Amino acid sequence: MSKQPIIFWQQHVSQWKDSALTQTQYCKKHQLNPQRLSHHKRRLETQETAPVKTGFIALPIPEYLPKPELLTLHFANGLSLSGIAPNNIDVVKQLTAALS
Repeated sequence: MSKQPIIFWQQHVSQWKDSALTQTQYCKKHQLNPQRLSHHKRRLETQETAPVKTGFIALPIPEYLPKPELLTLHFANGLSLSGIAPNNIDVVKQLTAALS
């Protein structure tokens, strides 16, 4: 038997799995070599389970990431400024100066 394209074997492996036939029965029915079907079945299973190399590595994600405590400033005139965090202190200083 000549070399068939991979799609030929993918289709036969898939059809065999969907059938109620043994590999030998399926191969007789479709005039295939049982050893070739087994070979391609194993090769396709190996391809399906082999991890794809992307160049990235998996990193564990912590279950809990603490949120920073946000502060609120209350001004004498009744205004409040909420959501103050270390990363926005410069903006808070400018707003405080403008509101005071």
